[in-house]
Amino acid sequence: MKAKCKFLIVDDNEVDQMVTRMLLKKKLAIDDVSQVSTGDEALQWLRQSDSTLAECLIILLDIQMPEMDGFQFLEAYDKMGDDVKHKTSIIMLSSTLDPRDIRRAHDHKYVKTLLSKPMPTHRLGELFAEDADN
Repeated sequence: MKAKCKFLIVDDNEVDQMVTRMLLKKKLAIDDVSQVSTGDEALQWLRQSDSTLAECLIILLDIQMPEMDGFQFLEAYDKMGDDVKHKTSIIMLSSTLDPRDIRRAHDHKYVKTLLSKPMPTHRLGELFAEDADN
């Protein structure tokens, strides 16, 4: 796991937020976690936190949300500055079974991977161990 990473959970379901936060804390000893319920809130959070972000930010992004789904968030995220995108990794975290969503997530330039809910913490740890080796 990258040192000093901050996590942002973007999910409209409060139970999923709580479960993800607990898994991060208990399984990966990560305490620096923020959470928002919509894509708009996530964009606002990014704009407000831009100057105070640590060396890396990991966004755990749900696909299916009202008003702005995960893919619409990614379209808006694309318009953000490179300074934010440079220190951000996005992992889609969803219970979707729709093959189109799965394909879109895997093909998206900003999405590192798609993980199923509840978050498989061992896989998240593996992802960042792979980054450290490269």
